[in-house]
Amino acid sequence: MPASATASVAGLVQNMGGQPQPGAQVELMGPDATLVARAFTNSRGYYHFERVLPGRYTVRAAAASYLPVLKENLRVRSATIVNVTMRTLYDLMQWAPAPRRIRTASDDDWAWTLRSAEGRPLLRWQDDGTPELVVDGGAETSPAAQHRLRMRLAAGAGSGRFAQSGAAVEAAAEDQMPHGRTAVMSARSNAPGLADNGGWMETMLGFRQEIGDSRMGSRSLNTVVAMRGDSLVSSAGQSGLQQVAVRGWEKMQLLQSLNAEAGSDQVFLRLGNGSALVEAMPFASVELHRGAGSLEYRMATALPEDADASAIEPEAWLPAVNDTNGQAAVEHGLHQELGWQTTAGQTHMMLVVYGDDIANPTLEAGGRLNGNGGMGQWMLMDSGSAVLRGAGQGYATTGVLAQVERNLPGGNHVRLSYASGDALVMPAAPVPMDIVTILHGTVARRAQMYSLALSGAMDRTGTHWRASYRWQPEATVTEVAPYAVDAAEPYLNLYLRQPLQGLHDGASGRVAVLVDVQNLLAQGYQPFVTLDGSRLFFAQAQRAFFAGLQFNF
Repeated sequence: MPASATASVAGLVQNMGGQPQPGAQVELMGPDATLVARAFTNSRGYYHFERVLPGRYTVRAAAASYLPVLKENLRVRSATIVNVTMRTLYDLMQWAPAPRRIRTASDDDWAWTLRSAEGRPLLRWQDDGTPELVVDGGAETSPAAQHRLRMRLAAGAGSGRFAQSGAAVEAAAEDQMPHGRTAVMSARSNAPGLADNGGWMETMLGFRQEIGDSRMGSRSLNTVVAMRGDSLVSSAGQSGLQQVAVRGWEKMQLLQSLNAEAGSDQVFLRLGNGSALVEAMPFASVELHRGAGSLEYRMATALPEDADASAIEPEAWLPAVNDTNGQAAVEHGLHQELGWQTTAGQTHMMLVVYGDDIANPTLEAGGRLNGNGGMGQWMLMDSGSAVLRGAGQGYATTGVLAQVERNLPGGNHVRLSYASGDALVMPAAPVPMDIVTILHGTVARRAQMYSLALSGAMDRTGTHWRASYRWQPEATVTEVAPYAVDAAEPYLNLYLRQPLQGLHDGASGRVAVLVDVQNLLAQGYQPFVTLDGSRLFFAQAQRAFFAGLQFNF
């Protein structure tokens, strides 16, 4: 860029509660701490420096009753957005990075969460004895963060999960680029040469572009493409499952206290018997902030394959698929909710009232098959995991969800949840029945759900762990409040990530052992016998196990 070219620096000054700070003094300083320009924020908290030479600068903001804030090492090229959050000394003592409704410590160390993050501030004392906050320029401006690439490899084996069992290898990468761009990818497949009768593969590609505008607020454009192919899944005697989901959405900060999100899932599904499906499933949300609380309306249609999966894993974006009379189907519905949440210190509380109208709810069963017995016409059959999937009767319900989360000492976290609403029940059958009667015999009944989730890390050993227990009546074969955000998986689940210590060449912590067990006690199974003598065991969640090694770079 020519030395005569000019740029600009603009941004918003606000407090921890999101309130704009009019009249705050903002100074732009050169790399040698010389004053380049000074401005005051307007009535909406915005400031603007024009005709700035490209280079590296520091922005300093000061306002009455707040600690001065320094944002150092900012790289200014053209129109640069530098927002500043003012904090009191009390805020700093209470401050903890706990974004709302994000899976705390249940993801891997660097799971992509499709959100921006700001470095934790450092309190520094000036020569005159007064404190100030120092914040690095962040991912968009720090030279070390201009291009950051992280990679992960994993190898392991598991059983009990639909279309994911057997030995598998996984590769994932995250690339943080200049100008607010982030790209991620992951691919997982059964290990080459270890699948005798076929194999499966899942891939995910994601891209995010941050867009800043000091007058109109901030925006981000997001696109995710997830794909699955599996030759071990059959329908009506024909093997093959191909699934593609393309999600595109935009997140907007319309006003200082109003956020919105809107997008759609485009789903393409094809079974080996020739049955195909193309469906669009939109979603949207609007959130109004007020101090430490917020009010949100959310509408959704797609139900993910695994709501508890990390956002870098394909099953977090692929809708659950099933089969009805040999035709491809996906579980979906119309979900609407009105929720309120607030944060008080280390405690976060949420209350949601919702309404669901669900079509093709997925029913899973483990099987001991003597023959086909017509099941291939009404259920997807996965020979790798011995798990079968069919569609139950659609139903509509209203309900309530309450959740309390709290950060505990030592980096631990606890979440308590309660929900009330309808779920599908499969009444016990004393005599053998055909598969159509079994699937169509499901009925919706009122039920309650209670869950407790604990997670944390041990500093001395580097162990990351998560344990959860979700209870609802064992006769239910679908979940209460299936659209709930951050809901625990059914029954007892354990996750452990243990870095291997004592490795040479600085590799300690880069290699870790992973163990993930779902429905550990094998609860909730409802037995049925078909006319050909096959035994099916339906449950909210099939017992599943995965263990392996992970390598981080």
